[in-house]
Amino acid sequence: MKIRIDNNEYEASEKETILDVCRREGIKIPTLCHMKGVHEGVCRICLVENSGKLMTSCNTKACPQMDIVTQSENISRARKINLELLWADHAGKCATCKKNRRCELQNLTMLQKVENFRFVPKKEDLTQEEELDLLKDNRMRVVVDEGNSAISRTTELCVECRRCINVCPTKELSFNNRSGDVVVGTPYQKPLDCIFCGQCVKNCPTGGITDKNDLDEILEKLDDPKKMAVALFDPALLESMSLEQPEIESQRKLVGTLKAVGFEAVFDLAFGMEIFIEKTIEKIKGNQSNNLILSHCPSLKLYIEKYFPEFSKNIIDVLTPDELMAIFVKTEYAKKNKINPKDIVVVSISSCVAKKIKKDTSLDYVITMREFGRTIRKKNIKISEVEGEEFSRDISPKNKEVSKMTRCGGAAEMIAREMGIEYIQANGVKDIKNIFISLRKKRIETKIIEAMICPGGCVGGGGQSNNIL
Repeated sequence: MKIRIDNNEYEASEKETILDVCRREGIKIPTLCHMKGVHEGVCRICLVENSGKLMTSCNTKACPQMDIVTQSENISRARKINLELLWADHAGKCATCKKNRRCELQNLTMLQKVENFRFVPKKEDLTQEEELDLLKDNRMRVVVDEGNSAISRTTELCVECRRCINVCPTKELSFNNRSGDVVVGTPYQKPLDCIFCGQCVKNCPTGGITDKNDLDEILEKLDDPKKMAVALFDPALLESMSLEQPEIESQRKLVGTLKAVGFEAVFDLAFGMEIFIEKTIEKIKGNQSNNLILSHCPSLKLYIEKYFPEFSKNIIDVLTPDELMAIFVKTEYAKKNKINPKDIVVVSISSCVAKKIKKDTSLDYVITMREFGRTIRKKNIKISEVEGEEFSRDISPKNKEVSKMTRCGGAAEMIAREMGIEYIQANGVKDIKNIFISLRKKRIETKIIEAMICPGGCVGGGGQSNNIL
């Protein structure tokens, strides 16, 4: 069928929404709650007109004879009012927010030129009693969760877009309370106890859910002349580095930026992946059992412990590439270069949020691409002035193919080819659950299983940056 959009005709199918058609044809419509495959329509920012009537484009299916307008005075006014209502709880909080300059709500208010904040109460218009009541009401509805070492959560900056609810593979989050007291949270508001894949952090449009780490402590170590800061860079992050900082257009520019931030040595994590493959092959050779599970996905370990604990014994006991490489840096590298291991600070820039939960003591810190971006902004690094550099060559991988580990099935494929064995791969929680149910019923028999929680593997990891434009 054909529909009209801004006086032009476009082909559309019955399964497509107005927003789907517009995005396919390059017509820009702002959104806040929309995600691929999810049509909530709760933010009301994606409003368009059909024959003069306002409607949300993200959850309205395309129909014959539609006459859609995406830009008009009426649409602009409605979008601005909805943005102002969402902004009312955020005004004045940007400076201290972790998502400052990377917040979708903040970006939308700037793009839509929202300048009036009529829904934000002015102190001079309130009596002392009204001000106290307002503060009490706000504080009563705020839930702050800092009960783990990977993810911070506060309802104070939440816009109730439902993205975290929709994207969570194990459905840990939902709405609590009713009416005006509704907040996104865990059952009974208990501290978050999940598999920490980080997809909620990756997709949160505001500072409601963020990475947890002490960046101030890391910055202090970077500036300490007595410490040698070493960065281990996950090759999976090459997928999203330009989304976090558009000026970083190449690997050389990335390495140069890491050194400008304060890292004395920047190593390719692919070296740690090589060690992981070698140690995993050794373990498999010494084990006659079948259905052995590769261990490089920390979220998978947490998932098995939580939902299929009987298969914990199947996990091949090998540390993650980051941990193995951190140990190598603090032993072999330190010995070769005559450096006291206690003076080395190893930071992994990773696509995996769960590595913050499960990490060996040799690995001092794990930060995501988003946190690296915050570090750049905190230190006011002018990336355009940074010279490109190569990875430090003291430690480098022999086989570049090892970077295939960043994609689901990559590690199992390399190990199976080397050993001449069979393997099964599972991509995402749905596939993983089916495989473990089949294992439980003894329907599957293979030598090794590679399963990764995040879609596609580390390239779709929760530590990757999203395009916020």
